Amino acid sequence: MPTKLEKTINETNKPITKSDIINALKQLGLHAQSKVEVHASLSTFGFIVNKQYDVLDALIETITQGVIIMPAHTSEMTNPRDWENPPVPKDWIPIIEENRKPFNPKTFMPERIGIIPKTFLIYPGVKRTCHPEVSLSVLNQTNDSHWLDHSFDDRDLIHPLYKLKEEKGHILMMGTDFYTCSSIHLSEFLSDYATIDQYDYEVVINDKVIKKTITTKYFDDDDINFKAISETYIEKYKNTDAYKQVKVGNTTLTLIEAEKLYDIAKAFHLNYKK
Repeated sequence: MPTKLEKTINETNKPITKSDIINALKQLGLHAQSKVEVHASLSTFGFIVNKQYDVLDALIETITQGVIIMPAHTSEMTNPRDWENPPVPKDWIPIIEENRKPFNPKTFMPERIGIIPKTFLIYPGVKRTCHPEVSLSVLNQTNDSHWLDHSFDDRDLIHPLYKLKEEKGHILMMGTDFYTCSSIHLSEFLSDYATIDQYDYEVVINDKVIKKTITTKYFDDDDINFKAISETYIEKYKNTDAYKQVKVGNTTLTLIEAEKLYDIAKAFHLNYKK
């Protein structure tokens, strides 16, 4: 039985370099001032000489005066009463709630995200928002400090990804698809089929523990909205500059426009009927 590395080597025609990835990013039209939300899967590329570091270095050396945003979510900090995959016994819940540590964006490792966004967290200049459930890692090389503003209430739309939409930024999927696009969640609270949840947390902000109430309003079935929104986007923008793709190694990089995706998602959530 071949190891994972042996399988990767066998499936790769030639080693992928940082320069290969930089060339692909430039083919998509990314440049020094670009502002992007990035979702990336290392395993889809094939054999990369310096693994995730080449992917991150390529992004950072291409986007030298803009903004790079990646997920840094901590699903273990969500309300344990909502855990489904897997759930915990009900009599565990008060023990978990009583003993969980305050969320500290400097030390809490993200869960259920790939090695590329995890490694991005430790890169020089990268800062993390303070949302205990769905924090984001941001490398902001502009003069605008508001890229780290992230409300604890979803309905406020004070959020790095909403700002990305307002700034006409892009979403880059590196070997992933629309199901990884965090921006689709932005307009979920507008739906009549969204559930509101509030939960009290302790959060470490500027080295002080502060009590915060998180207000989340989420669409009840992600499989429905993500599928419909992605299909609508592709149908509308395929073969245009709003939907660009380029191959590098074994994977496909896809670049879409954040504002156009938001508009489609908003229309879906406002008009959806069961």
